[in-house]
This record gives sequence, structure tokens and C-alpha cells, in this order.
Amino acid sequence: MRQLLTRLKSFRGALLWDLATAVALFLFMIWNLDRFEGNLTKVSMVVLTTGFLVLMVAVKYQLLYKHFGRDDVTGGKDKKEFERVAKKMLRSDASYVLVYANIDRFKLINEIYGSSVGDRILQEIHSIVDAELRWDEVSGRIMADNFGILMRYHSLPKLDERLSRISRQMEGLVDENGNRYGIALYFGVYVITDKDIEVSTMLEHANMARKKISPGYRVPMGIYDEKDKLRLGREKELEMKMHDSLEHGDFIPYLQPKYELKGETIAGAEALVRWKDPEEGMIYPDEFIPLFESNGFVVDIDLYMFEEVCRMVERWNREGWRIIPISVNLSRSHFNVPDFFHAYEEILERYEVPPRSIEIELTESLFYNDMEELNSLVGRIHNVGLSCSIDDFGSGFSSLNVLKDVQVDALKLDRVFFVNENQKDSERGKNVIQSVIQLAQALDLHTISEGVEERDQVEFLKQMKCDLIQGYVFAKPMPVPEFEKLAFGSYK
Repeated sequence: MRQLLTRLKSFRGALLWDLATAVALFLFMIWNLDRFEGNLTKVSMVVLTTGFLVLMVAVKYQLLYKHFGRDDVTGGKDKKEFERVAKKMLRSDASYVLVYANIDRFKLINEIYGSSVGDRILQEIHSIVDAELRWDEVSGRIMADNFGILMRYHSLPKLDERLSRISRQMEGLVDENGNRYGIALYFGVYVITDKDIEVSTMLEHANMARKKISPGYRVPMGIYDEKDKLRLGREKELEMKMHDSLEHGDFIPYLQPKYELKGETIAGAEALVRWKDPEEGMIYPDEFIPLFESNGFVVDIDLYMFEEVCRMVERWNREGWRIIPISVNLSRSHFNVPDFFHAYEEILERYEVPPRSIEIELTESLFYNDMEELNSLVGRIHNVGLSCSIDDFGSGFSSLNVLKDVQVDALKLDRVFFVNENQKDSERGKNVIQSVIQLAQALDLHTISEGVEERDQVEFLKQMKCDLIQGYVFAKPMPVPEFEKLAFGSYK
């Protein structure tokens, strides 16, 4: 039975099995024709039996196999079928390139117009892409708003021209009122030099290239190169040891102080993860955090850091040190885990943590999620005695409705406000900062400015009555013992 089920997973095997069954039944019927009297009766039985068997195979094919490898949304090929067909095409001597296409900010389309419109747009995109392809090329939806395209390769300018034709048609997609959706595709390109590697690996290469757009092309396009190959090898190396490192306690918290502006004293800190590998030493977050966010391991890291902070705050309280609120990050990957906050509640039950001594930082991008779900999360955060803030406010597409609808406790201004190219932009930035701080004060929200590196910025924020500052102008992230010496010296 297991062998039969395995064969049925393949369209070819399933169809051959059905034909073999039909032939066997047909022969069985012929063998027993002598039991029927009269030639007409025998001929009728042969015709009826043959017709029944053909109909049975045809109906089963339509019901079961017609949709084999089809994507439920676009009607085109799904990831598995795309990889199968692409692998078959790569057996030829022709030169090919694999393109990974992503729709920029497609989540906003779903939020504004609804998922049914989003699905229809995906169908139209599939049709546009397929219309550009030749008989020896193939496309398929890899997942969500990502498509894989296997195309014949002649040169990068020729590829740029073809992808540009696709992009121009995307730009012409409009809603029922004739308004453009504003859809843009970002492309990652892997020029196939080794046809023996798995198509899934080629997709990884192309997707990696998509994240670093190269200049000089008509479309946003990144090309996979040797540096990407080295980076991919490094990522594989880190993935191989990340679980053991977590188990052995190689991930450690560093604390970056937050200073209140009036007296310029430490009034809080943010817990930041560092990876102290016993073999190669310190591995910094810009190397492993993007990887962990893409493979989902950041969820484990966040929970680990939260427990480390709970343990640390409990120790401070037990030893009679003043409680300095510590903030921890919550990555958007948690929202892929059902009822993820239950794990935080379980950790809190194991420690004696004073109320409001720990703050959960919700990154601004989380607020593209279901607002009802976010409000529920904020309520649960408050119910267990934690506070919460919006991190990186201003780094994306901030909405003032977020401040109105979600009952957070603090607003953390992103460092983008303090990076200025010229004096004119600097003045405009100061006006924006002043307006945001005044709005936060009116809503009874604390304000924290992060990424502050210059003294004149400190003086300006003092004038604006910002509550806290976090940045290199005062202190870099540091190990916990060093922070304790700096913060508690004479406070024990």
C-alpha cells in the first residue's frame, strides 16, 4: 500500500497505474466472454466495458490529476511543479537564467483592497509573466507574492529588456475606478553555470541577489555573484551551529543605556543580543540577525533574551539594586506562531519581576498586521505587568492612526531622523522631530530618541523635552557587568 501511495504522488505513475488497471479489467472481461450467449451480446459487452474503463480514467484524471502541481491562487505552477519542469528543461544545451521576482509591499495591497483583490492581482501577474515566456521557459509561484522564472539567457541587457516589458505591464494594473495599484517587481538573478545543482538552491541564490539591487538597469535587479556565494556559505556555517550555541549559552545580552535628559543619568537600557562563539569569538548582530529573521530562528533568540532579562531583573531586585527598566525586542516572525505570547507568559511565571520593569519593543513594521490582533497583544502585555513601545518609529510608513488606535506606553524615534545630508534637510528633520514629540506628549507617551551621536542633537532634544536618549553620544552597548558598574556604582 505504501508503494502504491508513493507512485500515486507522481502524475505519470498514477496515470500508468490506472491504465494498467483498465487493461487488466478489459482482459478479464474478454477471458470470460464465453459465459455470454450471442455475438451481439458479446460485442455490446466489449463496447460497454471499454467505454466504461475509458470514462473512468478520464474522469479520475480530470478530478484528481488535472490540478496536480497547480497553484491554488494563480492557476499556474506551484513551487514543486516549477522546480520539476525547470529541472527537465535544464537538461538541454541551452543557456538559462533563473529569476526570483518579488512584489514590493504587496501586503499593503491586501490591506487596502482585501485578499480577494490581492489574489486577482496575483493571477494577472502570472498571466503577464507567462505571456512573455517561450515554449522552453517556465514560471511558477514560489510562495506568497514571490515568483520563480526560468528564462533563456543571452545577456544581462537582453534580460533587463524582457523584465522591463513585464514591469511596464505591472505598472498598468488598475482598480475598478481606474486608479493604478502602484505595483513594482524586484528581481533577483542567478545566471546558471552549474545545471547539476538543485533548482531550489538556484532559487535561494536568486532570492539572495534580489536583496542587493545593482545600478545600471531599467528594473530593480540584483545579480548573484561570488560574494553572494561566500555569504551563502557563511550563512550555512552559522545555521549549522546556531542551535548548539543557544543550548550552550553562547548568545549573551549586551545592554545599551538610555539616559534621561534633565540630569543625563541612566534611566533605562535596551537588551541587545551578541553571539560569543568559543571558536571564532564575537559575532555581531548585523551578520546573524538578518539570517535568523529569514529562517525563523529569531523567535528562539527573542524568547531566550527575554528570559535572560527576566533572570537579570529578578537578581537586581533580590540584591536590593534599583530597578532600571530594560526593553527587549519582539520580531515580526513571532506572528507566524499561533498564540506566541503564551511562551512569554510562561517565562514570566518563573521569575519575580517587578511591574513595568521590562518593556517589549514592537517594531513599526508590525503595525501593518491586523490592528485588532495588535491591540489584543498590547492588552496581554499590560496584563502581565510589562510595558510596550513602538520601535523604529519613522523608519517605514508611519501612520498617525497607530498612535490613536494602539495603547502603547512609549514612542522610540528612529535614528533616520538624525542622519542628514545637508542643512536644509537637517532643519526639516528638526521640525518633524518637534512635531512628533509634541504629539506624543499630548497622547501621554514617553519619547526615546535612538541613534543619537552628536552633542548638538542632545541639546536640541533637551529643548524639545524628549524624555530619553539612546546612542553612542553617551554609551555603546556593553556587557551586563560593565553596565551594572556604570549604573549601580553607589546605588546598591
